Amino acid sequence: MYKKILAFSQKEENKELLLHSSLALIIRVGGAAASFVMNIVIARYLGATESGYFFLAVTVSTIMVSIGRIGGDQIILRYVSIYNEKGEWKKVNGIMSKIMSWSLLATIIITVPTCIFSKPIAIYFFHKEQLHWSLFWVGLSMPFFTAFNAFGIGLQGRRKVLISVTLLKIATPFLLIALGVLFSPKNGSSASFYYLVACALTFLLGYYWWKQNILVGRENVESSLLWKSCLSLWIVAIMQQLVIWAGQFIAGIYNTPSELAQLAVARNTSVLITFILTAVNYVSAPRFASMYSEGRHEELKTYARNTTRLMTIFATPFLLIVWLFPGFIMSFFGKDFSGGIWLLRILALGQFINVISGSVGYLLMMTGYEKDMRNITVINGVLAIVLALILNPFFGAIGSAISTAVVVASSNLMAVGIVKKRLGFNTLSILGFK
Repeated sequence: MYKKILAFSQKEENKELLLHSSLALIIRVGGAAASFVMNIVIARYLGATESGYFFLAVTVSTIMVSIGRIGGDQIILRYVSIYNEKGEWKKVNGIMSKIMSWSLLATIIITVPTCIFSKPIAIYFFHKEQLHWSLFWVGLSMPFFTAFNAFGIGLQGRRKVLISVTLLKIATPFLLIALGVLFSPKNGSSASFYYLVACALTFLLGYYWWKQNILVGRENVESSLLWKSCLSLWIVAIMQQLVIWAGQFIAGIYNTPSELAQLAVARNTSVLITFILTAVNYVSAPRFASMYSEGRHEELKTYARNTTRLMTIFATPFLLIVWLFPGFIMSFFGKDFSGGIWLLRILALGQFINVISGSVGYLLMMTGYEKDMRNITVINGVLAIVLALILNPFFGAIGSAISTAVVVASSNLMAVGIVKKRLGFNTLSILGFK
């Protein structure tokens, strides 16, 4: 394995890939640290009950905003990557303008009723009246979240790795940490208001960075071409959020705020295992699109399999640490979170399978097989809801953790099979599969 990775790194055309991946990894470590510290700050200031309201509001908004983004993020990434490689800057600007306007309009349409009916939703759906203002303030953040994510994805397609990762993964948690330290939130609603402010400031930062990197001119891109791809990727985006968040969303109906906080902290901590996957994806996804469009299929295969090997090497020690020292990790969040040890272990195992599967989702979406990815996510999105509804009433938060881990693993393993079928290689060959 190591000899193959070394041989891959010696090729001149791959040095830029490894350099950018390393840079993205370093920055992503900073992003993971910022998110981890943000969770600690929220948990320490608010305690388990009030932080439970905050985390539940963020979960609801995350699912809602995935609907508002209409799958546009992946369209931006694919086509900006392709046209950036060709130097067709006017098309880059045209795609960004059109997708941004569509996704912002859709998000605003969702934001208005979410905020207006935040109190009835809190009382009659989640049976938690105290959730009202948390849901209201976080709901207002959704258009800002949609906009700065679009800017970040566009910059990723332009291969502006440093500012893209900073915008997508570091700015908001860092700003929330700063606001928390300065103003010491007392409850979930005040923390949610600071979250809104952090998202608004991140949007302004993204707007400034995009203007600094935008090129002159704009060419109108045919709407039907973009919309056709958007429809499949829209479903993918929604179902991916259900795979990730359905367990916590269903737990919001059945479990106490303190249990929700434990589940949220465990989930947010478990995804630290995937920081290497996220870092590699920042560089890989644009490369997948350009390699495939240029017919460099053998290079695509080699690059995808070697990045999977690298990710597995990096992620394995993190899984071992989580499984051996879960109590120590959860102690950072306060004594109220000691009951989340097995939540962390279970969720971490699901995320490890996510990593060792490789960048299979991006491989399918960047090579034109978004319909296959749509089918996978529909199946697993429905499975996520069904499992959570079955397991949570019987096993509580543990049941939600199990349902999330199972579905995360299932969706990635199914994607591995489709990559093998469509692209002719198996990313799990690292484990001895052909």
